[in-house]
Amino acid sequence: MRRDLSAATLVGFTLLATVPAYDRVFSTPSWRGPAVAAALLALVLASLIRRLHRGAWVAGLVSVLGFVAAAPWLLGQNARPVLPRLSVLADLWQLLAVGRTELAETPAPTLPLAGLMLLVIGGWWLVAHVAHELSVRWRRPGFALAVLAVLWAAPLAVPMSDQTGWGRTLPFLAMACLTLLVTGSEDLPDETRVPVPASGVALGEAAIAIGLTMPGLLPGYAEPAWVQLGASSSPRGYQPIVDVSQRLGLPEERDVLRVRASQRTYLRLAGLESFDGDVWRLGPPGSGSYRPDPASLFAADGPLPPEQQAANTESVQVDIEVLELDNIYVPVPYQPVEVFGPIRDDMIWSTEGGFLATWDTVEGEVDGEPRVGIREGVEYRVQAARPAPTFDELLTTTVDETDRERFTSLPRDYPELGAQAEQVYEAAGATTTVERALALQDWFVGPDGDFTYDLDVPALRGEDALTDFVLEDRVGYCEYFATAMAVMLRQTGIPARVATGFLPGRVTSEADPSAGIEFTEYTVSTADAHAWVEVLFPGAGWVTFEPTPRDDNSHILPTENDLTPIENVAERREREAEESEDDPAADPTIPDAPDLPEADFQDPSATGDQAADEGSGSEGADPSAWLLIVAVVAVMVAALLLARRRRDDRGSDRTPQRRVLDAQRDLLTTAARHGVGRSAHETTVELVERWRFERRIDERGVVVAVAAQAAAFGGTVDTSEAAEVERLVAELEQMLRDSVSSQDRLLAPLRLPLGHVQRWGRTIVERLVRWRTDG
Repeated sequence: MRRDLSAATLVGFTLLATVPAYDRVFSTPSWRGPAVAAALLALVLASLIRRLHRGAWVAGLVSVLGFVAAAPWLLGQNARPVLPRLSVLADLWQLLAVGRTELAETPAPTLPLAGLMLLVIGGWWLVAHVAHELSVRWRRPGFALAVLAVLWAAPLAVPMSDQTGWGRTLPFLAMACLTLLVTGSEDLPDETRVPVPASGVALGEAAIAIGLTMPGLLPGYAEPAWVQLGASSSPRGYQPIVDVSQRLGLPEERDVLRVRASQRTYLRLAGLESFDGDVWRLGPPGSGSYRPDPASLFAADGPLPPEQQAANTESVQVDIEVLELDNIYVPVPYQPVEVFGPIRDDMIWSTEGGFLATWDTVEGEVDGEPRVGIREGVEYRVQAARPAPTFDELLTTTVDETDRERFTSLPRDYPELGAQAEQVYEAAGATTTVERALALQDWFVGPDGDFTYDLDVPALRGEDALTDFVLEDRVGYCEYFATAMAVMLRQTGIPARVATGFLPGRVTSEADPSAGIEFTEYTVSTADAHAWVEVLFPGAGWVTFEPTPRDDNSHILPTENDLTPIENVAERREREAEESEDDPAADPTIPDAPDLPEADFQDPSATGDQAADEGSGSEGADPSAWLLIVAVVAVMVAALLLARRRRDDRGSDRTPQRRVLDAQRDLLTTAARHGVGRSAHETTVELVERWRFERRIDERGVVVAVAAQAAAFGGTVDTSEAAEVERLVAELEQMLRDSVSSQDRLLAPLRLPLGHVQRWGRTIVERLVRWRTDG
């Protein structure tokens, strides 16, 4: 028993000696806890089964079940280990697929992403169990060390710009030597003894150590490889790829961004120009790694140059809070003009691909690998200038041959897709680039193409898979549609690329300027991960087109009348339906009024009683008036209940920044209810100064305004500061109530609902007047 305990302890300490090697490939030490915990749990389970005198097969089965139960907890997805279930196993299997992609595409050093961490804790768990069985059950410490050496050598084999020093190799070699010395001196039964195990394993480990730390001593160093295992011998750069065989997004749906925007807008990660038949990526075709030209990189600590000059643009402002997302590429509206917040000092803007990213730089040049900068808790503001050309402006644009060749490159010809595109152009009478792009888009999303949006479809693999999708299957998700449209455009000589990013998300809070809420708030989830098409129009920029016929109508669809709409398809259809109801001339079911003799018309000079006698003879009041009164009361009650619930519905897990911003919103709402709200032109600081001048509040308002600015622009706000702001806001609200007249206090509960009703009534009157005028 003592021998088993000492052997298991040596395995544990040898596992710990591999930690410096893995520190090399992770940018933060947060990976250590889950990995070490996984190894210790595996050793404990194996030791318990050994103590109970159960066989190796039982130990293996218990270890597998233990890993399935503990993995969600080790990954931080659950508060405690869970019972092994098929659903848990399915989630781990999906996350494993993400981990393989992250392993292939994410450079080192990297943050401990969920997929990578699953691979790491799985590897540590497996090696710990196997090493325990070899060293303790089978009394083969040399073979156990060989397995541990594989775990140790794996991160050291990752190509990076750093030099693997003795600090990463000595701990493991020391523990290996100690293990051999301790176990090699024990008297083992003859039937279990392997001739000279220690010397052979020691020589093998010494060879590994020399190869990793002093590769120049090895024969064949720097010579051409006999077998090329990778597409590129250079270190990998990060790729925001769009693979038509895999869905964008993550295994489980979760909210990733909270966005407050002046208008609905896509949040773009990058424009991908290279297509190899399966994958869209940055950089030239055929390159597994992408390194932008240093001349195209600009620090994001000031105004950003445009990727493409655009004559007409529309200003867009968004405030973004990262909820649960780890990424190198920064979600922004296109094209960003300037980024605000502390994080911008860590960002680089590239005019190749039009992306904003966190990138290590030395004197303006790329040095080393990119690192993840977008992570939970990060907040930033983006001012963007969205290209907003008119249809007529794009009719006469021309592309030079260099750009045309670059952005129409394909891995091979797609003659069937080209022929189909030409048929679509001919049917639509489209001759110019913009007409053809719109015709192709409408063919994908309209009834003529008969395409169906569905996430549950097989992967597109094989040389003819894309052609089969367009001409036969016609069922897929956004990567399929974006790839198909971009390839068809390129095949017919139109420069196009695929962009990747996020849909605007779902509305969680409407803008209400009267209550001090300037922007609409959206929540973006992993389900909003999206790919779309961009077409190049020199002088106007890259213009977005949307070929995906999403069944929820959450996409934004350009049209000839509006190439840059700010409402999605669902909102547009709702608006058009309302306009159709307000315009009887647009309803073909309403017959024209018959010609009546002059005597049949009511005399406008008749009195009310005469009119009633000569009318239809209906008795009582007009029921429509009662319906209007009931509707007004219902709106007022709903508005009161909604306002009362806003504070109650807030979660207890809000960040300090969110608490400060919510407190600021409460203060502005209280002010608006009492008739002293913010004017359209006022900032919060200016409003506070006006209140102080009017002797409504004191200097506590300045403290709140400064804290709100810090929270809005990503400044540091801790829990105690948030609590202090909430306390001050409660006091300021009471001061505002005391500063107004009793009449204003009585009207406070009704002022905002009445304002909504007033705006609603004004809109109805304006539509009625327009209808009467048009009639």
